[in-house]
Amino acid sequence: KFPPKLFPYIYFSSGATKQYIVHNSFHGVRFYSTEKQPSLTEKRRANNLSTLNPSFITGLIDAEGSFVVTILKNSRYRLGWTTQARFQLKLHEKDRDLVLAVRNYFKNIGYISKINIRNSVEFRVTKIKDLDRILSHFNSNPLITNKYADFILFKEIYSIILSNKHNTLDGLQNILNKKASLNWGLSENLKENFPLTSSVKRAKVVNSMEYLSPEWIAGFCTGESCFSIFITVSAASDGGWNTGEARGKYASVRFSVSQDLRDVLLLENIAIYLSCGIVNKYKNREVCELVVSKLDDIVTRIIPFFEKYLIRGSKYQNYLYFKQAAFIIKNKEHLTKEGLDKIIQLKTKINKFRPPPLVAETRAAPEEN
Repeated sequence: KFPPKLFPYIYFSSGATKQYIVHNSFHGVRFYSTEKQPSLTEKRRANNLSTLNPSFITGLIDAEGSFVVTILKNSRYRLGWTTQARFQLKLHEKDRDLVLAVRNYFKNIGYISKINIRNSVEFRVTKIKDLDRILSHFNSNPLITNKYADFILFKEIYSIILSNKHNTLDGLQNILNKKASLNWGLSENLKENFPLTSSVKRAKVVNSMEYLSPEWIAGFCTGESCFSIFITVSAASDGGWNTGEARGKYASVRFSVSQDLRDVLLLENIAIYLSCGIVNKYKNREVCELVVSKLDDIVTRIIPFFEKYLIRGSKYQNYLYFKQAAFIIKNKEHLTKEGLDKIIQLKTKINKFRPPPLVAETRAAPEEN
């Protein structure tokens, strides 16, 4: 559980025209806000990727990584098929530095691949000796989402390849049985060529509070969270202004994390850990979402948490805009035209800076296998 007295004093300062201070944010809060740009210190904190925490790495991979096994026709091989195991982390091109930092954490194994049509960048590891380093990390720093079950299957397939049994019919069929339960399963081509394939049972994922850590949450939220600013207009309002106060326009902020419905218990545990938020289930879309929309929870829990355990990469900039908007609303400055204009500007910056979503990697899309 997130300890409530962990952040009694938090200071944000810069060389800009003003500074705002959060003083004793759990008891008698006073806030001084400004529209200032992120300070040099804040930017350096976000860009300091030289010492990524192992649990942060695992959280990020739980969000955006995948374990892939491809089986392709190839007449040069005795069985007519070639098998490759691959670990990959895919992020938006704006997060290339973060991808490079993850590769650096793994001693620069693998390579960086740019996929132009998807505007994304990938860290890929395919060599058997390099994959051993990947597996060692996750053996020591276990995945928490249902991706853990994919990791177990991937590790078993890796062992088959390591022993060269993938070059036998029995070994290849064993891999196919496991691959059928991995990610999206088998392609139609593989199903036609290997009709006797029988999918194996996936490992059970235990979503226990004891596996959560603040560093893991920071990594996971770097990949999966969303910092949002909303401006709503009352249907009865003409959008005018009255004595300098905003009339009919309302500003709010929201923190959210979406995940496959299979991981609903994980989101519920994160909500308990942070002591805030509700988890919504959307069964028609097989999606669940942790939502924190109460301003007091955002100011006293979400912001202090991410000040200590940083969001990394391009999303950190959105977090800073989100934080500024939260303080403006807390001070009720959004009730003035000037204050609401500031929030509208921050909202525009978030929408402009937010990269378009990538294809979800909870279950990696099938390739030409």
